[in-house]
Amino acid sequence: MSETRINEIIVAAIDFGTTFSGYAYSYREEYLRDPLQIYSNRWDGQILPQAPTVLLFNSEKTESYFGFEAEEKYDGLIKRKEHKDWRYFRRFKMDLHREKKLTRKMTIKDAQGRNMPAVEVFAAAIRHLKNHFMEQAKLRAGIKEDKLSLAYEPEAAAIYCKHMRLAKLREPGKDATIQPFPTGLKFLVLDLGGGTVDISAHQVQDDGSLKALREPSGGKWGGTLVDDGFLEIFEGLFGADFMTGLKSDIEQAESKRELDAEIEMKKRTIVGKSNAKANNVISIKLPFALLEGTKSAQFESALESGIYELIQGKLLIDNSILLSAFENSVSKIVEHLNFLLGKTELERLDAVVMVGGFSDSKVVQEAIKDVLENYPNVDLIIPENSASAIVHGAVLYGFNPSVISTRKSKYSYGISTSAPFVEELHPLSHRVQRDGSNQCEDIFKVFVKKGEEVIPGQTTATHEFNPSPLTRENQTIEVYKSEEDEPPKFVTECQKVGLVCFTVPDSDFDVTTVRVDMKFGGTQMTVSAVVNGPNGSKSVEAFFDWL
Repeated sequence: MSETRINEIIVAAIDFGTTFSGYAYSYREEYLRDPLQIYSNRWDGQILPQAPTVLLFNSEKTESYFGFEAEEKYDGLIKRKEHKDWRYFRRFKMDLHREKKLTRKMTIKDAQGRNMPAVEVFAAAIRHLKNHFMEQAKLRAGIKEDKLSLAYEPEAAAIYCKHMRLAKLREPGKDATIQPFPTGLKFLVLDLGGGTVDISAHQVQDDGSLKALREPSGGKWGGTLVDDGFLEIFEGLFGADFMTGLKSDIEQAESKRELDAEIEMKKRTIVGKSNAKANNVISIKLPFALLEGTKSAQFESALESGIYELIQGKLLIDNSILLSAFENSVSKIVEHLNFLLGKTELERLDAVVMVGGFSDSKVVQEAIKDVLENYPNVDLIIPENSASAIVHGAVLYGFNPSVISTRKSKYSYGISTSAPFVEELHPLSHRVQRDGSNQCEDIFKVFVKKGEEVIPGQTTATHEFNPSPLTRENQTIEVYKSEEDEPPKFVTECQKVGLVCFTVPDSDFDVTTVRVDMKFGGTQMTVSAVVNGPNGSKSVEAFFDWL
């Protein structure tokens, strides 16, 4: 595998996260000298390397702000009582996870409950990050659409881990060494983000590329689930109605953001039960709105229990009580990790690597260490810059996409087709009469099965059919996916993901059949089409339209 397959002068990557977003970039000459010479974003006057995923529009949507700038602008508007016509969005990426995909009809609610097209919100956020990168890198030219590509987050993290010089490797009779991952090493990446936990497993090949050991997996078990746990604790102190009002009352937006920031900071300091500091008291600074809530009978009753203290505007809570906020998230992570470690493909695993902002949590780290007590030959690696691993790995992938030699398909993909109806095989609900014969429709013709190994740019599925004379010029094929281990028989049990679209030329070219080739294995599906007739074959333009 060559060191680089991309000849661009500079490669940049944007990491669009649930709670924080950022970017990184590297120049080709520096990449060739040292792949880890990567520059991260810098925000004026800020210590954090990433900006909060926050977006602010004026009423006409002609003016917008992102990140720290959006928060500061909105705080000023609230203080001057000028905020009501502005549109404020935060953590809106989780809306996309709930909907599974971004569609043209999807909307997102702002802080005041008003809807706005999701594509406008996401596009504006990406535009701000792109413009900030171009300003920092002193680039004047725009970025052409054909220069844009996608990178899978867990894969990007795996690529970074392969290159990093923090791998503790065992050798019989020798001390552990610090070097990049060697050939043959099998490792699992836990990408612990604000919204989701994404998990991938790879093995380093002889040419330095990465072979997928399992399909990507994970769930919505990230840091925001812990935030929900904190809010449940506060509901017990102040009442559910009070906390609901805090979240929905735009006049209290500043207090809600102050509380979120305090939780974000404190959840990194809370430790697990076996830690020497497990009985420490955690001090939480209460914003103005919650200080007002301390006057309620419910809060005073909570103080009488002796579990909590209020001193000079700070709430003192035992570390052990706050651990309950982590239970939902940590239990799901641990359960899934145990499930994966029991799989045949991950036998003789060498390392588990924790990356992402949530991996800084001492509680999560302790839980993973407890799991690995049963696997003494598996090292746990937590890079110092774990929060930047994904975006740095995406830069490395941009220079050399062939570093991913194989993938395991996360879903089963296929199309809807029909076949002659067989009473013993097919349900009556799928029987239709067509051209004088009974047909079974909506059959899920699988091209790629979940967990199947696919090679980027090489794994191809071919479908040949007779084009419809009614829509001869604009032909489409519906594509479906299923996340079930065993694909269902009918597309009615699948999710429609898009259309293969192509045009049959309206000429004297007499088309009899069309062959469509779909390439799987890349971060984006590619398609091509050939029309066949009595006079030969002819390639026509085709593309995949994601819904």
